[in-house]
Amino acid sequence: SNLGETSHLRALLLFDREWRVGASLEQPGSPMLFGPELSPVVGLEQMETLFANHRFLRLFDLELVFNQGPKAALPGSVGGLVHLRYLNLRGTQFIELPGSLGNLECMEILDLQVEDVLLVPNVLWKMKRLRHLYLPEAISISGSEKLRLHSLRNLETLKNFCPKHCEVDDLDQLLNLRKLEIPGYARVGVEQVLEVGKITFRRLRCTSFSISGEFSESNMEQLSGYRHPCDLTLRGRIEKLPVDKHFPDRIRK
Repeated sequence: SNLGETSHLRALLLFDREWRVGASLEQPGSPMLFGPELSPVVGLEQMETLFANHRFLRLFDLELVFNQGPKAALPGSVGGLVHLRYLNLRGTQFIELPGSLGNLECMEILDLQVEDVLLVPNVLWKMKRLRHLYLPEAISISGSEKLRLHSLRNLETLKNFCPKHCEVDDLDQLLNLRKLEIPGYARVGVEQVLEVGKITFRRLRCTSFSISGEFSESNMEQLSGYRHPCDLTLRGRIEKLPVDKHFPDRIRK
């Protein structure tokens, strides 16, 4: 198939096996193109053309596709896909995102879990419709500031939130957050997250916390202030097992 002849596409998913055509998940009447491994079929130049010719894309899935050959930056022309609601880069080898990503204000699901360290521009706060954000395990922020997420009031899922690279105080603004995951490599910042928890956890309505790091008895006492039903996963070392009163009152498991 010639991608240049499919400018009406609303969803594009690329796989590593064979071409096939199916129906759009959002609009059953709209065609959806499934393609093979990206590296031999669509290189970076072709991707620029793809972005330029498919301005109406709402779903673009590259999971485990762009994972061979030289590492590269995601083309800046992705910022022209202003209707995009879903972008999946999981398992790819992109190492940098363009500042134009901030143009994608319709974005609802963004998966940035690439294979290597990813340089991220501080523009994600512009995606005010974002509901699910999966940050990379290894992240670097453009400039000297921490990643700002304060305006993402619709955010429900936040994975790989690292206090070293993200502004912890922003958690207090994410009132619709339901699932928060802090990875093991963020050990240095766990104390900071739990410290703001004395304020933040009273406002959050999370149903699932997953925190990795080293925990003290005082850390657990800070968690005890959370008053809503939740699942709590703690991974790492703890000085001693806490008493019951230091767990959230309405912990489910």
